[in-house]
Amino acid sequence: MADAPDPRRWWTLGVLGLSLLVIGIDNNILNVAMPTLVRKLGATPSQLQWIVDSYVLVFVGLLLISGRLGDRLGRKGVMTAGLVVFGTSSLLAALSSSATQLIACRAVMGVGAALIMPATLSILVNVFTDPAERRRAIAYWSLMNATSAFIGPVTGGLLLRQFAWGSVFLINVPIVAVALAAGRVLVPTSRDPDAGKFDLVGAGLSAAALGALLWGIIEGPSKGWGEPVVLFAFPAALALGFAFVRWELRAPDPMVDIVAFRRPRLSGAAVAVMIAFVAMSGSMFLVIQSLQLVKGYTPLTAALATSVPICTVNFLWMPRAPRMIERFTAKRMVVGGIGTISLAAMMISTTTAHSSYLFLFVAFALMALAFSSFLPASTETIMAAVPAQKAGAGSAINQMARQLGQALGVAMAGSVAASAYPGGFSAKEVPGVSTAALDTARGSITGAVRVASQLTGDARAVVLDAAHNAFIHGMRTAMAATATIALLGALYAAKVIPSGPPPVGADPTDDDAALGQLVVD
Repeated sequence: MADAPDPRRWWTLGVLGLSLLVIGIDNNILNVAMPTLVRKLGATPSQLQWIVDSYVLVFVGLLLISGRLGDRLGRKGVMTAGLVVFGTSSLLAALSSSATQLIACRAVMGVGAALIMPATLSILVNVFTDPAERRRAIAYWSLMNATSAFIGPVTGGLLLRQFAWGSVFLINVPIVAVALAAGRVLVPTSRDPDAGKFDLVGAGLSAAALGALLWGIIEGPSKGWGEPVVLFAFPAALALGFAFVRWELRAPDPMVDIVAFRRPRLSGAAVAVMIAFVAMSGSMFLVIQSLQLVKGYTPLTAALATSVPICTVNFLWMPRAPRMIERFTAKRMVVGGIGTISLAAMMISTTTAHSSYLFLFVAFALMALAFSSFLPASTETIMAAVPAQKAGAGSAINQMARQLGQALGVAMAGSVAASAYPGGFSAKEVPGVSTAALDTARGSITGAVRVASQLTGDARAVVLDAAHNAFIHGMRTAMAATATIALLGALYAAKVIPSGPPPVGADPTDDDAALGQLVVD
């Protein structure tokens, strides 16, 4: 007989959402603070990149480890530890006096985020035992994840108008304090009773493989994809990943059940998640730049211009996703969502430097509709493929696919756009502008802006107009590639993910099974 539902479960979801929100806010709030960090800390372009990347590298590298720790030691305890680490490192980040100190604090924040993120979803899966309620809970969990993309940039812009740059990190501290206090009372403890010993070798190999892969993806656009150190990162990641798989297949207490990836419900959904986030993150990365660099929006205005349509659709549609999943099945929602991402990216690929914002508004709304349909369905599909006692590992796989997709999407879109930019720069000769200066302007839009700042009159207008058109040309090329990738992702999901809803109460290790009975320890 199934245990009675935890009467605190919806309050528990609120705490999980708050814990998730603080991570998302921090990820997005930093984007608007970058120019301020240059002025106040004297951060170089390389240091700015590592303020972001140190966090991402540590976060992704530790996801599988932290998911396993939660299953073995208790998810509530691991999430609590993550909140303490995240809050403390946020305070230290706000007090940093140099870019180097801030980079170190951001790396420690990545440790805290890695402990928090998988725990939130694995606690949710173990608290909500009724499949219908679980779908609703996952939808609200996804909504909190999406909401942070709006709150972060807008909050950052408002804080920087009134307070010092450290306020963008200091804002995390009271949120963490509330989450810790509420979690102590409202979050139950759950773990895997058969977790076994911790797999130290597997943990080391997984962190090294993911770190090498992500480092190569991140450094490729800035250092150059042909640089030996970048080229070495990918075969190193492949070799480490192969060693990890071999070890996990033989280990008495493996960190990850590698055999589970033979289940199309897990492998298909994980790959689909990664492809979807490649397309979405690449699209938003370039569009937000175009609003500021081409249309002249301020960071706050650009944040509002993108976030308002996206969050409006998310709030209207995502709570309805559970009913849509029940009606159309998770597979169709995943396939339809990725297909809609492709449509939105194709719309953006037809934009021009003079296109109306209304055109982009519609594309943003379509992207949000896709996100709201796809994310709850893909999350449920992945979590359905693992037993409840292994929910931490399933949650880590879900988040790892998302983070790798985001990093790869930004790197790919940025590289394609940068490669196409010179071909769209139409100014061959400009009176009063040297050949060397034109070559600089033809190299990148930042170079063009720098050259234009030293010019006046018609020469300045011609260079800027050529740069704006070239940037849009690069963006359109990247968006066409993104739309193609998303379409291929939709076709892949349609072919690989099993059809039909998983039947309730069946063995979760079966490809055609449902989520099994989930029990809170």
